[in-house]
Amino acid sequence: MLGLAIGLLIGGPLAIVLLVIAGLLVGHQVDELHVLPSDTAGQGEPVTRSALELAAQDHFARHLCALFIEVARADGDVVRDEVRVVREYFADQLKYGPEALGLVRRYLKEHLARPPSLEDSAAACRDELPTSERLLLLDALYGLALVDGRLQRAEQDTLRRVAQGLGLSEEDLRSVTARHFGDGEVHYARLGLTAEASDADVKRAYRQLAAAHHPDRVAHLGQGAVEQASRRFQEIRESYEEIRRLRGL
Repeated sequence: MLGLAIGLLIGGPLAIVLLVIAGLLVGHQVDELHVLPSDTAGQGEPVTRSALELAAQDHFARHLCALFIEVARADGDVVRDEVRVVREYFADQLKYGPEALGLVRRYLKEHLARPPSLEDSAAACRDELPTSERLLLLDALYGLALVDGRLQRAEQDTLRRVAQGLGLSEEDLRSVTARHFGDGEVHYARLGLTAEASDADVKRAYRQLAAAHHPDRVAHLGQGAVEQASRRFQEIRESYEEIRRLRGL
């Protein structure tokens, strides 16, 4: 059309024909430059945008499944309830349909047989997700770790590695932990500690306080003193157990 317009301005039948032909050739070259890449099957046909989006979803699902598997197997065998939590995440949070969920099942089986690099998969998810979605993912992984009971130390370590790989801060990790367990502030205070205390500090404080407040130490002072010491001893013990649960000790 541009060639025709220029030809009409210049005038003359020959100029019009030549410029129309030139316009067709230039237009064809422009179309070639903007066509999507050829398919990987080697047929030479352009790949549609929907096919590219499907490939991106496939790539993302593969790495997401790797993170779920790493957390699920951290404390031993993967159980049925853990598989259910993974399925619900993809179906409810990501809105995967039946066909895509079939792909998820395949990747879960593959990763169980040959676990990929947790760090590589976390980095891939970090690149795909904004911070808010990464926090939701970590929250879902916590839910997965807790589905079979108490959080184990191996699961806690794996979750920390995932958080680091996702580019989340210690504060982000604590906020997600607090959602499931509370922040533990009262329990740390009972032991005379803060949340920044090391595991060794927690154990040492518990041993010292438990020894100091054991009811047997005040038995000679009468029943009232024994009851008071028993209550304090029980509080110390409960706080220690809660901190152990928080930390997966």
